[in-house]
Amino acid sequence: MDTILRYFEMLRFIPKEPGSISTPDLLKKLQDEGYRIDIRTVQRDLNKLSASGLFPFTSSEDSKPLCWFWPKDAPRLQLPLMTADEALTFKLVEQFLNPLLPLSVKDQLANYFLLADSTLKASPLANWIDKVRIISNNQTLLPAEIDDAVLTVLYEALLKNRRFAATYRPHKNKLKTYEVNPLGLIFKGSAVYLVATLWEYQDIKQLALHRFSQAMLLDKKVAVPSGFSLDAYIAEGEFDYPTIPEHTIRLTIKINGGIKKYLSETPLSTDQQVTQLDDSTYQLQATVKDTLQLRWWLRSFAADVEVLEPLFLREEFTATVKALSQIYQSGTAT
Repeated sequence: MDTILRYFEMLRFIPKEPGSISTPDLLKKLQDEGYRIDIRTVQRDLNKLSASGLFPFTSSEDSKPLCWFWPKDAPRLQLPLMTADEALTFKLVEQFLNPLLPLSVKDQLANYFLLADSTLKASPLANWIDKVRIISNNQTLLPAEIDDAVLTVLYEALLKNRRFAATYRPHKNKLKTYEVNPLGLIFKGSAVYLVATLWEYQDIKQLALHRFSQAMLLDKKVAVPSGFSLDAYIAEGEFDYPTIPEHTIRLTIKINGGIKKYLSETPLSTDQQVTQLDDSTYQLQATVKDTLQLRWWLRSFAADVEVLEPLFLREEFTATVKALSQIYQSGTAT
């Protein structure tokens, strides 16, 4: 029994190429696990397992001591076998969480995804992956193009808590060179943003990944601003683009029955109140953050929503309506 267990441990310690492990290093790992063996035993075991044809690992031909590795395309050996439930979980990770994974993790999971495919072929769960999707409430846009080399550096910087130097184009301005102190990634719609500080400054920046053109990892540790939390940063509404930081307003809008049903099921806030004005219209009040995102959202309803209060917001919408009226009445479309 000890021999069989030793075989399994040995197979587990052999990496996939381009990685490899020498015979002496493999001996040390096994000895660290408590196996009282010598180098000749390890050599004999490796030759026996490799020659069996059951385990397609191999060794280098031109190095001493020999270095052992699994070929890149070798199927992952896993005991016990992956269950159908586990396979479905891996496929859901591949479909929905793939953009969130560090590149190194994606490479390691690639074989698990293949194993999940083969496991699900004989399972009733095989069709589940075709029956669930996540869609956005917003207009569908093509994803912004991100340089692969930049993405590799950026993911490594986040994973290793290191800074990087980068060339960046802020909006329509000329290219600039930054020392970037990365704090986290945000996936918002069709774009990906890096939350970061620059050099030794403490103010938080949002950098769109598609605006990076070059990046180089630095041997310099990330410095996290005092009290910073990615969740807290998001909760403060920074990605809703506040007009005044931490400023809230008591929003009052007039809505129709369809909008009332929608906002009754998914309220604007915990203190939302809806009162009926007549047979077809309602008044809704809610405390919300004063943001650009709020304005974009209100405009998406067009004439189905009327802003009543606060007065400054109603005046903004009045000015917008007048500007739109002038645009559409100034001439006919060609």
